[in-house]
Amino acid sequence: MISNPLASPFAKPGPWLGAYYTLRENDPVAMKNREQKKDKAAPTRGRFIVAEMGRREIAAAQAIDPWRDSARFQRGDILEVEYRPQDAPEAEITERVVGLCIAVHRRGIGSSFRLLCKPDDVPVEYQFQLFAPTLRSIELRQRPTKAPRMQKIYYMRERVGELKFLKPSVGPGSPKPKRGDK
Repeated sequence: MISNPLASPFAKPGPWLGAYYTLRENDPVAMKNREQKKDKAAPTRGRFIVAEMGRREIAAAQAIDPWRDSARFQRGDILEVEYRPQDAPEAEITERVVGLCIAVHRRGIGSSFRLLCKPDDVPVEYQFQLFAPTLRSIELRQRPTKAPRMQKIYYMRERVGELKFLKPSVGPGSPKPKRGDK
């Protein structure tokens, strides 16, 4: 029979083991289970609470801005994104870019997407956080005729020279086009 583990003051079980084992001190099966669980880390109880808070935050953000729903676009889509540059103050002008969505990372409140752009014939890749306050709007400009076969289409980085993008549309807060632009 297993000796009583509570005999020594240093052999206290973790507080998370509960009263179940202290009530069954004479039961050898319960004591064996208790010994096995003694050195393990306490279970995380708050995980579902944090997940629920994240779901509520996402629902509130999508109720205010319906364009924040990541299900509205997918990889291979041509998107127009209006954002405020990181170092610009709140009242400053916003910028618009048009590019190919090469990846969507759906991670709850930490969701993001990657946009491959070619402003001034120089390839640039942006990563936008979907729920960041610097993001102003996302507009779907074009869907692909055939859906990409891969989940992340990073291979388009090498083929960026083949891509043709539309110019960003002029909206409130964006700069006026120059005379030659359409």
